[in-house]
Amino acid sequence: MYVYNGNVSYHIEGGDNMAKALALTKENIVKSAVKLVNSEGWEALNARGLAKHIGISTKPLYRIYGSMDEIKDDVLAEIYHQYDEFINSKIDSKKALITLCIAYVEFANDYKNLFISLFLSDNLKWKKIEDVFDEKWNQSTIINLVNKHSFSFEEAKELFLNMWLYSNGLATLIATNQIKLDEEKIMIRLVKVYKSLVK
Repeated sequence: MYVYNGNVSYHIEGGDNMAKALALTKENIVKSAVKLVNSEGWEALNARGLAKHIGISTKPLYRIYGSMDEIKDDVLAEIYHQYDEFINSKIDSKKALITLCIAYVEFANDYKNLFISLFLSDNLKWKKIEDVFDEKWNQSTIINLVNKHSFSFEEAKELFLNMWLYSNGLATLIATNQIKLDEEKIMIRLVKVYKSLVK
């Protein structure tokens, strides 16, 4: 039975001795959806799949959200938020470029389906390679190279792009299970490439 009040739907399961109430809100719908994407991929994010994952029918979803597209928008925003938090926990402003690249590849290694959802799907709106410069972390890293390492802006962009291209290729291979590397090997490979580029 579902009892709807404002923005909350309560799902009651089982008999009198097994009643279980679940407050269904946008927040826990999105959290459940992110878990679903992380385990099964972005393609699994549809009304039936999400409802089954939560343990409800599809109707309560549409009492809270107007459409599946609205849910996907919020889910994508939450995945970006988790990505930002992951990068922020790893990056070192004294070594911004190399730590950003290591964190980027580690995210692909630790959260393959989330990485694919962000960077290897139609969710990515880049039209040309230069669009990579517009990403928040990438902009701040280029500025860091200019301010703390005495590169010109064009030199910083060139160094960043070359390093990112290698990192993105490595991350893509890992996320799509083409290769397997542990964190130590990821760091060793990226540091070697970085050193070769800054000679």
